[in-house]
Amino acid sequence: MSATSLSTSRPGDASPARASERTRIPALEGLRGLAVIGVLLFHDDRLTGGFLGVDLFFVLSGFLITGLLIDEKRRSGAIALGGFWIRRARRLLPAMIVLLVPIVPLMYWLGSPGQLQAARDGALPSLVYLSNWQQIGEGSDYWALFSDPSPLTHLWSLAVEGQFYIVWPVVVVAIARLGRWRRWLGVVTAAGIAASAAAMTLLYDATDVNRAYIGTDTRVSAILLGALAAIVALPSVVENAAVRRPALLAVGTELLHAVLVAGLAWSWFTIDGQDDGLYHGGFLAHSAAAALLLSTVALRRATIVQKALSWRVFTAVGAISYSLYLWHWPVYLILDEARVGTGGLWLSLLRWSVSTAAAVASYLLVESPIRRRRWLATRRTAITALSCSAASIALLVIAIPRPDTTPSAFDPGSITLPPITTVPAVTTGESTPTDISAPESTTPPSTSLVRRTISSVIWEGDSVAYDAAPGIIAAFTAAGLDIQQYSYFGTGLVDPNSTIDSLEVFGDPILAERPDVVIFQLSGWDARHSTAQQRAGFEAYTDLVRKSGAVLVFVTPPPVDPAKVRSDVGFMRSLADELAAQYPDEVIVLDSAQLWGEFAYDTNGDGVPERKNDGVHVCAQGSALIGAWLVQQLDARFDGVSPAAPREWAFGDWVEEDRYDTPLGACS
Repeated sequence: MSATSLSTSRPGDASPARASERTRIPALEGLRGLAVIGVLLFHDDRLTGGFLGVDLFFVLSGFLITGLLIDEKRRSGAIALGGFWIRRARRLLPAMIVLLVPIVPLMYWLGSPGQLQAARDGALPSLVYLSNWQQIGEGSDYWALFSDPSPLTHLWSLAVEGQFYIVWPVVVVAIARLGRWRRWLGVVTAAGIAASAAAMTLLYDATDVNRAYIGTDTRVSAILLGALAAIVALPSVVENAAVRRPALLAVGTELLHAVLVAGLAWSWFTIDGQDDGLYHGGFLAHSAAAALLLSTVALRRATIVQKALSWRVFTAVGAISYSLYLWHWPVYLILDEARVGTGGLWLSLLRWSVSTAAAVASYLLVESPIRRRRWLATRRTAITALSCSAASIALLVIAIPRPDTTPSAFDPGSITLPPITTVPAVTTGESTPTDISAPESTTPPSTSLVRRTISSVIWEGDSVAYDAAPGIIAAFTAAGLDIQQYSYFGTGLVDPNSTIDSLEVFGDPILAERPDVVIFQLSGWDARHSTAQQRAGFEAYTDLVRKSGAVLVFVTPPPVDPAKVRSDVGFMRSLADELAAQYPDEVIVLDSAQLWGEFAYDTNGDGVPERKNDGVHVCAQGSALIGAWLVQQLDARFDGVSPAAPREWAFGDWVEEDRYDTPLGACS
């Protein structure tokens, strides 16, 4: 993400960059600006594929850095590794330090316990450009950044680039000792691209894409594709061809740019970051297209795309792109809807403005003076300043205490339920349902279910169902029912990537165990897919449950915090209602809105949260609340259910499980 001297070459030059004839290429600076704009829009949840801006950054870095190394070798006959690393450090470290010094205090004052802990754990690894491996080691999930935000999670990409800057020059120097070294360097680079792409495919896990997404080995292919474009000196090759057929080249370049821009735009507007195809060649194809685009916009002839990328807005953003990338994500976390008091476009405009102001200040007051040697002109002063800054970061990490993330304890007696819906028996005589918390309601029944005796239940759903499971298991067990749970992170009834067979994942346990009742909590993951996909998934799942002999109960999920999450399960609810109307004796729909009402972190006002601070999942008390409510609802519809008061079961080791402290402090 770092800005680098942009340079080109004249026809006949073997390198894409000649220090003696360096010329700023606005189009490349504009590409950098476009890349960071994509990332900013993605992190603001406004551009589905904006994360691919990072991929474009990688390709640019490989192209420009490799060009500089080749140019130095041609001019001087050798590459001074020490000088290269010092220049990189002067360019990258000051702005990074300006972010890392205040980040822990900022999260202490303004962040959540989880954000403070993430800042403490991530500050020093970020300083030494190892944050991606730190995140992999901790098992963090980049794709949970909208619900589990760390202020430093975005620095994984800078770590990948930093590691490249350390290793790649050594590789170039070693190969440069060989005869025909440029050819050998190209061979090694191509092999590295193939190995990296293979590693991404092999390490890809549909249930946890983090390792494949942020690993240096899996993502270096993009940087190496940029490097390969520099090694083969593609701009020079094209310029030489232009001498012979200028008209043909002009038309061909315009057409090529149109195709490349259309393809990149399509991917940025449509591709999801967890799409299976990305990890099986998609990233490689995007990087190759980006490498071809940047190589051809570096030509000494103007095209429509080159002129567009040279627009002053793009080039101005490109100039501050490094600091803008550094600062935007912490700014986004601090300026959330709850703190600002507004959302939508106004919140986005505020975030973009503050991020830009911070980036401009960093660029003008820190980056530019140091790069131009107005500050820290000597190596001694630079090393002293770096040492003092690193010590300051370490001292702040030590001095600011770890947050207390212990989940808040709750009083089982505080669990109260709404009035039940009376559902009279149809075939076996009247049966008065047991109400453990409130007077009976006169609300008419929503189904005409044949009353039967049950003894076994399966609970299924996504991560919300997973967090709800312990309290549900405790409540059902106390009610004399055998219950098993099968819930999976990021998994609904519809699998858009064809990597998980949802019918198999959820259906196999049902067919194996043959429960009396299957309860499925609707998943917000399914809301991302088309209505046709949702209908097919729901109908197939319903048919499977019916054939097993079980009664299927669809349950709507708890409401989400509208300030943090967008999730609409309305169409799923309508599908469930259709199926309940079609199979009234076999399908039931329970609307948890009667339990939760509108979103609230502390629904009963006892000071203990029922909901996690991510605005989606439940805490231990919320889990117990769902469990008590579901038992109440089943008791109203089936025999064999003996509800117990929450004070008899809503305690024990399950209330202290790690899931209620994930992310850290989620339920404190």
